[in-house]
Amino acid sequence: MRRGVARSARGLLALALLASIAGPSCAELPRVEGAGEAVCPELRGPGDVLGAQLAADARANAKVRTFVQAAKDMAAVSATIEAQVAGACRRMGADLGIPPAQMAPRDEVGGQASGACGPVSAAMDAILLQGAGVGVTLRRPACEANGAQCSGSCNVQLAPGQIVAYCEPARLSGHCQGRCDGRCDGRCTGQCRGQCSAHDAQGRCAGQCDGECDGGCDATCHARCEGTWQAPQCSWVEWPPSGDAECEACCRAHAAVHAACTPTRVQVRVVQGGEMAARLAATLQANLPALLHAEVALGRRLLGDAQTVVQVGAALPRIVGDAGARALACVAGAAEASKSASARIQASVRASASVTGRIGLTDG
Repeated sequence: MRRGVARSARGLLALALLASIAGPSCAELPRVEGAGEAVCPELRGPGDVLGAQLAADARANAKVRTFVQAAKDMAAVSATIEAQVAGACRRMGADLGIPPAQMAPRDEVGGQASGACGPVSAAMDAILLQGAGVGVTLRRPACEANGAQCSGSCNVQLAPGQIVAYCEPARLSGHCQGRCDGRCDGRCTGQCRGQCSAHDAQGRCAGQCDGECDGGCDATCHARCEGTWQAPQCSWVEWPPSGDAECEACCRAHAAVHAACTPTRVQVRVVQGGEMAARLAATLQANLPALLHAEVALGRRLLGDAQTVVQVGAALPRIVGDAGARALACVAGAAEASKSASARIQASVRASASVTGRIGLTDG
């Protein structure tokens, strides 16, 4: 009974170890600005964070750098979304005769987009109230995340010492640098507790041992090694992937940001009205694809992932609380960046929708 309890305890420790290990989640994007990069330089500039050493503990390091990468991705793509929305609205505003000063950025989150799109939506209202009418046939973008970018990124190899510590001895195997005390799959040099295929001049086993070997083993040794295990394996359980919920969520966010999307296609026609209706239709034809790409293919699609990254940032300090000052500084900086990114994406989507929501869109 005690033996069974001990095995259960060891098993729980092994599963707890696996549950606590996260791997790195997993196209260059614009520079991330803000206070976050001051406390965590890894948030700054091009390149990924997945090779960074942010904590001495391997498990904590994997968790932190995966989150930092996802937050960096979201911060950069949020800047891209705002810039695309603002750029499309400014071009439309210029076509409709709106002075640039009226489309200046507002002092708020997503202010470039809201500052540019607000006057455009007001001008469209005025044109439509005069009796103009336009119709838009739309082929929406389709996006596919590249899961291969994250393939295996949440799986971390267990260190040999961890496998030895958490595996039942009877289920342990590998090459023993020292003395093997158990079954040997190769040549046993020493004492064979069973039948030995060959002996040396001193009568010691020097061949295949059909039983347990107590001595050197030139192949796989099973159960006990008085020395150092090399590449140990544990057959007690089929070790599952060592990713956890936080890593998987950040991996999905990373893949979503780098998804490949088909272009948005529109066909705009004048339904009724004169010159202003024609001008509105022309600028919609030229700029609506970029505006809808930013709003739909990027913004609306990534909103849920951005909010998930924010939630991971809120939970991570508790999970890796002893990871060290540098790791916690990066978590704090990335959490700040992810919250700002989520708010910016939401604001940019609202700004774009204030324009696209004023026209009838028909899928075709």
